Amino acid sequence: MERQEARNIAIQSLLENTSNRDFFTSIFETYLNQGYNQENIPVPSLYFDNVNENNNQVFIEENVYNELLKIREITQRTNNEIPYFLIGYEQSNGAIVFKSILADVGNNSNREADFDNISDYLGAYLESIEESDIRKFGKPIICNGHTHGLSNVSDNFSFGDMISYITFKNNVRDYMQDTNRNGINSQIVDTMGMLMNPCGDFNLVYYDDNPQQIGFYKFTNVFLRTHDNKIVLLPSISENGNYIRQDGIRQTK
Repeated sequence: MERQEARNIAIQSLLENTSNRDFFTSIFETYLNQGYNQENIPVPSLYFDNVNENNNQVFIEENVYNELLKIREITQRTNNEIPYFLIGYEQSNGAIVFKSILADVGNNSNREADFDNISDYLGAYLESIEESDIRKFGKPIICNGHTHGLSNVSDNFSFGDMISYITFKNNVRDYMQDTNRNGINSQIVDTMGMLMNPCGDFNLVYYDDNPQQIGFYKFTNVFLRTHDNKIVLLPSISENGNYIRQDGIRQTK
């Protein structure tokens, strides 16, 4: 899918299909009038509808969590964005578990997350998933994640992030179709998006392209699962975040 096509779909999802369409329309108007590039307009997932109740639990295993903390520390130190992929699965009860991570921390000189280098490995990474035992646990899911450096709107997703999640979903679907045409029964069934922002939250979103409910949805229950199976609630869209709210859109960059 071309980025312009994904841009049009993202605009439709935010400004037409969502129950908070008026709020998102006002955000776009405000920040465009301030001279923001459209892709840099902040999009607060605070005002996305929740995913369905069965799927609204995400567990990040401790090995993945520790790597995420290292990635966040690099961004805190350099103010550069770091891209990464998480691999997990959907359990029979609908909960999602992330077991492994792929990140490009060797080149962290970019202010904005650059998936070009890491995407070079994505095909091989997806193939390794097909050959792994992750399918024994549930239906595989891959998450496209990145960090944000510090700015006065960077606790929010950007509109460019939303576009990227749509194109990512379609790229993974194309991979599945290609492998299936080649006689391989691909089991990667869905994608998600994730932002680790400056305030310390772990924000995850889902883009649903089902025509009956097309749009972006947020996860509100995100947990760390330790090696000894303890469950710890992680901050997600917390009060610590500098999120744009309906009671007052900030007027400064």
